[in-house]
Amino acid sequence: MKVTLAKGTLSIPPTYFATAHALAMPDIDWTIVTRTAFIDDPSMSIPVLQVVPDRLAPTVQRAAKWAYGHAMTRMIVASHPDIIHQQQATWSLPAARASRKLGVPLVTTVHGGDAYHHSNLGIHLPSIPRRAGAYWNDLNIEAAFHQSTQVLAVSRFLADKAVQSGVDARKLTVHYQGVDTSWWTPATSSITGEQSPLATDDPILLFVGALSELKGIPDLLSAHDSLLSSYPHRLVLIGDGPLRSQVDKAASADPSIHVLGRATKEEVRKWMRCATGLVLPTQTTNGRAEAAGLVLLEAQACGTPVIANRVGGTPEMVAPSWSEHLVTERDVQSLASQMTALLSMNESEREERAQRASRWVKENRSITRATKQLRDIYSQLTHS
Repeated sequence: MKVTLAKGTLSIPPTYFATAHALAMPDIDWTIVTRTAFIDDPSMSIPVLQVVPDRLAPTVQRAAKWAYGHAMTRMIVASHPDIIHQQQATWSLPAARASRKLGVPLVTTVHGGDAYHHSNLGIHLPSIPRRAGAYWNDLNIEAAFHQSTQVLAVSRFLADKAVQSGVDARKLTVHYQGVDTSWWTPATSSITGEQSPLATDDPILLFVGALSELKGIPDLLSAHDSLLSSYPHRLVLIGDGPLRSQVDKAASADPSIHVLGRATKEEVRKWMRCATGLVLPTQTTNGRAEAAGLVLLEAQACGTPVIANRVGGTPEMVAPSWSEHLVTERDVQSLASQMTALLSMNESEREERAQRASRWVKENRSITRATKQLRDIYSQLTHS
């Protein structure tokens, strides 16, 4: 079976989710077609065909990508796939055109904002460029929803949003992405088995993700500050984003905050293994909420406790042993209270809960389970 993955932009790291299933299904003949690609990981073994030439300067690439839609369609057609799998409904017009031309099934996975028609977000877009961008995104989303034989949503929450945005519920399936539980593992039988990279015995609360309002960064900083004097700890943030300068400013005034920027999978796993807990205080922003939160699964698979907001698809990614630590969004006091509860929990209880959560991820949210479901979908579409 030949499957062509299509995506607007592919950056590895950090968007490992786009290729994780393909790498776990090596018996399928995969090709990736994307407008622009930024690959900085030697483990990426699948051929990546980039439409916008590398020789163009980055600023020119960003401008030129709008003009390469039909070239991307031709590249997908030339790959002669049995199935086209579009990752994210944005920038899906080339894949939809190729699907029609070849007469092959199109599968689209929606991951977040691409499940929302902008008119359903309930926000006013003041500028002409933003309205034009929203209109363009809607064209792509509508093309994906109309042309796709199957639409996959990464959570039940997102599936409901996709139906509200016009997806025919009969072609919609919840497909939890899953994580590689043979790679995301505890360091030892103890959740404190990995040595901390910091020269301190203070417990570590970890954040991994975009430094943005959607991820709840201001609330995280406020909650951290409110309990620091009573419960000394370190706050480690991995990632980058629009609030990076705010986070850097907080770190310059508070030596207990460590901002690491982007990190490799190996580095993230090392930090997860030595962290007392991972905190994801994501919140609804501009009408959108967190679709899933794979980082929660990665942390739990590593034996790391998690605290998350009860919003969007995040509750679907939290094991029952940590579900009592779900927090009401935009409630800093409640967030600080759950962080306190975790920091004050005795080690044996924390480890027992962590082990149960790790087993839950392996049984319910593993990439093995996810690829089996995806393989069944492909087989049904190709009658193979």
